[in-house]
Amino acid sequence: MNPLRLLSIALFSSTVAAAPYKNMNIGIEITLPSESKVVATSSEPPSCMVQGGVGQSSWHMKIDRVLDTNEKTPQELTLMAYERQKDEDKTKIVDDRAITCGNIEGWWMRTTLYIKEAQESTLCWLALPVHGNQAIIASILTTTEGWQKTGPAIMASLQSLVPLDPAMVLTQRIVGLDTASTLLSDLTQESLSPSIGQSNWRQIQQYQGEQVRPIDIGYAHITSRIGTISEIGTSSGNQEEKGLLVEVRSRIVPNQETKIVTDTVGYYWMSFDGKEEMWSSTTTRWKGKIKTVEKETGIRNRPTLGEPNPKLLILRQDLTSNRQLSPVEAKITSPWLPKTLTWVIGPWLSKSRPTHLSWRTLNDYVDPPAQSMRNDELKATDIGFTITTRMGDSDALVVTHYDSEGHFLRRTLGNGAVIFGTNEKTLRTIWEPKGLW
Repeated sequence: MNPLRLLSIALFSSTVAAAPYKNMNIGIEITLPSESKVVATSSEPPSCMVQGGVGQSSWHMKIDRVLDTNEKTPQELTLMAYERQKDEDKTKIVDDRAITCGNIEGWWMRTTLYIKEAQESTLCWLALPVHGNQAIIASILTTTEGWQKTGPAIMASLQSLVPLDPAMVLTQRIVGLDTASTLLSDLTQESLSPSIGQSNWRQIQQYQGEQVRPIDIGYAHITSRIGTISEIGTSSGNQEEKGLLVEVRSRIVPNQETKIVTDTVGYYWMSFDGKEEMWSSTTTRWKGKIKTVEKETGIRNRPTLGEPNPKLLILRQDLTSNRQLSPVEAKITSPWLPKTLTWVIGPWLSKSRPTHLSWRTLNDYVDPPAQSMRNDELKATDIGFTITTRMGDSDALVVTHYDSEGHFLRRTLGNGAVIFGTNEKTLRTIWEPKGLW
């Protein structure tokens, strides 16, 4: 199990992207209101659902791409949406006007709907024309109280919406896939040499509430070397084949009140050509003498004539109750980023520095893990470069900073979590007095 997955689950995942949310299927870029998140996406038809607020002030926004408007104007589209939802004598139009988002003129309508023995509801629609007789339509549902509290933030978010050119989006995706395919096809011991022999410590912190300084919630030690698959387990391949072996040890105490400790020890191996991988990870959650232990094993065999497209098999065990959990199978689609490389991707990319990469990999931020498209944007900085990672169409971004040689400097997650590169002495000073070193 990935320690970062445990961390994201413990921190209730990311709630808001630090940068505009992009959805390649709909073809939009939008800055979402703070404390909101994308809760569902669809590619057929292209749409996404955004949720925000709490209790009586909660709101939902659905964004769709209409692939054929039948030459209807944005005003006509919002009127059609209203006609489908209106209830005679109970629905009232309170705002009906043209609106400009960026340099695109669309139409906006806000209505109220009286519901007996319930809070009065607010229904809104925004329609923006896009190239090819298509349109982007956003629909919002909340209470009147919710609109009074969050309406300005929602309006600001909608007016940040930028339709993306489908041809440009497709071209960017193709370029990213081609670049990733080229990098992976050139994998050798030599090309991986910057990622071999790594040893770095990471300090895991989190900002809580109004605190000016983050608190320490954990640490990790990541090392890499040349090793064999036999050091992890058995497989159908050559047990003594040499490859890249990464060892990850982490300790996380995400809740300072319960003080439950989560320890993870993981070994991740891949062949030098990236066509075979295996890992074994053991996670122990404990407090005092009470503990639970889970183990995860991942196996992806080398392609053969009989099985040219092998699946990734993930076996999970609850060692506390001696129970086998349901296995997970993930279809392998090229270009595939091995799990081992995700731990040492900085040094590997430090020389080539591509600007955009799109590849498929195992998404460890969901449970159970599943295949997902991973998009990485690389940008140069004064001292090195950053990699901004988005998994699928999620609004959660992970931004990682590296120096010029790809050494890990800092990573920002959601909910105020941040990971710093550090040294053993610093971490020992923090955790040894707590009896957690």
